[in-house]
Amino acid sequence: MFTFEMKRDEFTVLNITDMQLNECHYDPNDPEYDNSYAIMDHTIRTLIERVKPELITITGDLSMADQPKAYPKFADYMDQFGIPWCVVWGNHDQQDPEERIAFVYKILPYYRSKKYFFHEDGDPALGNGNYLIGITKDGKPVHTLFMIDSHNCVWLPDEQGVKHFYYDKLNEAQIEWYKEQAKMLKDQGCTHSSMLMHIPIHAYQDAYLAAFKPNIDTTAISVEESYGTECWNPGYENSFGVKYEEGDIACYPYDDGVFAAIKEMGITQNVLVGHVHLDNTVICYEGVNLAFALKTGKVHPWKYPLNGGTVISIKADGNSELRHEYVDVTHLMTPEDYE
Repeated sequence: MFTFEMKRDEFTVLNITDMQLNECHYDPNDPEYDNSYAIMDHTIRTLIERVKPELITITGDLSMADQPKAYPKFADYMDQFGIPWCVVWGNHDQQDPEERIAFVYKILPYYRSKKYFFHEDGDPALGNGNYLIGITKDGKPVHTLFMIDSHNCVWLPDEQGVKHFYYDKLNEAQIEWYKEQAKMLKDQGCTHSSMLMHIPIHAYQDAYLAAFKPNIDTTAISVEESYGTECWNPGYENSFGVKYEEGDIACYPYDDGVFAAIKEMGITQNVLVGHVHLDNTVICYEGVNLAFALKTGKVHPWKYPLNGGTVISIKADGNSELRHEYVDVTHLMTPEDYE
């Protein structure tokens, strides 16, 4: 477990996600170079200056597995800020059909050469990158970040035996690992935590159906409107964020057992994921904040103004608050970016 001591009465975690820059985006001489790097760079620099984080977390999809040269460039980029940073891997980071997790193992040595990068592989049976980050106050644990690998995809057969593509879920061993770690933390007096991964757990679908009023067209409301009460059913008025992604939540299609484990252990107040670029809803569902992180940068799919980062503000007693920090990049956008 990595541990960070609170130097003040609040510890600030900045989460960025789904940058997905390709190799061409780092090279101004490449014919496919566009404004993607400039938008990402302005966004991250603005967030760091505004938020002043003690830790930066990344909830996956740093690039694409078929863009191996982009990963060291991103590592160099992040380390220049001199702020500790860590990742959970996304489905695109593991999308190579032959290598999958092996691709992550290939890039990790370079990442570990970076001074401010933090990562633990964890048990290979759980995936890659299942580890804890502890936040302490006066040496006592107050809040823990569960960094969890949500893998890539699965092919499941229908009643006729035809296989269909779905996004993956946490396996049973991961759920047991989570429960074991949660019990250990409670025994140490730490009763507050957040879970960070890339692909949403199935409970996000239940939360979405419970929270939004049935007559609301979620693709039509504005970001500003989402912070009001008109969109939300009674009991969910403190929710915020928009769902511009049409259809169901991009998660495993059946109950994955994760939310039941969260409820059983009673230690996790926030689940923060990336993955869905056009959704940044934060819904308190049965006492747990199920949050989509705000996408960082413009790589497709993207819809302005959904650009920026998500902040976890951890208090000295372990309680935490989630908020999105939006970054204006209109001065860097082209007409095509508004389409």
